[in-house]
Amino acid sequence: MKSSHVLLVSVFIAASAGADVLSELNPFLGSSRPDYNPASLESDSAMENPRYAPFSPADSDLGVQQVLGSYRGRPPVTVTFDTSVSYTDNAPSEIPSQDGASWFSANRLAVSWLPRIAYGWFADIGLAQDLFRFEASDADDFENFEPYLGVVKSIPELDDLVFFARYEYQRITSGSLSDSSYSAQRILTGFQKDLLLASRYQLSAGVDAAFDITANKDELERNEYSVDVTYTYWFADHLSSTLSWTGSMWDFRDDGREDLSQIVGLELTWTPCPNATIYTNVFYTNSNSNAASGANDFEAWQSGLGLGLNYSF
Repeated sequence: MKSSHVLLVSVFIAASAGADVLSELNPFLGSSRPDYNPASLESDSAMENPRYAPFSPADSDLGVQQVLGSYRGRPPVTVTFDTSVSYTDNAPSEIPSQDGASWFSANRLAVSWLPRIAYGWFADIGLAQDLFRFEASDADDFENFEPYLGVVKSIPELDDLVFFARYEYQRITSGSLSDSSYSAQRILTGFQKDLLLASRYQLSAGVDAAFDITANKDELERNEYSVDVTYTYWFADHLSSTLSWTGSMWDFRDDGREDLSQIVGLELTWTPCPNATIYTNVFYTNSNSNAASGANDFEAWQSGLGLGLNYSF
């Protein structure tokens, strides 16, 4: 489970007196870049055009060795549930001057499906709902809802470079599913790549761009450009540590506003069985905006302990 556990980055409402809603929530919404496994994106032609093992001196005894294609049955629907308890030194509140430390719980339920289309292309269908609840009385509880529809393809000719593009809808509510404080539609596209892959470690990177189609207020429309790097080391088969960095630029379409942010995280993960993950992490978020009076500048630390469950059918 990648540091995506820690949550998705989004967009925020501009306010003259203090930070807008997205700047307030940014430390709790990590990168939304999807994390695809190239091994699961087998080419549509795997069965029609079987591959063969390289020549070896034993071929005369063993015969031709064919590499079997993947099973072509219906792809599974994957359901993921993630829950965590964390502590932050900068919980969001209606009045920025009241932002302070707080314990909080984060719960996420997601459903995804990757059916094969043709020629190595897969449909990318899913939705996710997040709920955040803060212990401090001044902090604002909120929810985040994101359905999406797109395509994804692994490109073997480019050493399994993964390309993705999808439509996303996002809706943030404040303590009540009927009280929407932000909504937007956007197109997200990008690439991800395993740069180094060995028995004990993996280095991967990704670039993506998101373009708002609409937002609930015109001044909230923006384009986002992100780069991320992730290094994972396995201490044992079921115990690993992940160091990640994500840098983003938000280019708002009105008023010339630009925000630069980065998230650095370290996570320790134990996988006692294929369907469960237990993790602990620490994240630091920093953002600098050219908005007047530094209204949207902030930094925050958060650390927590969580459990992730997944089930496919």
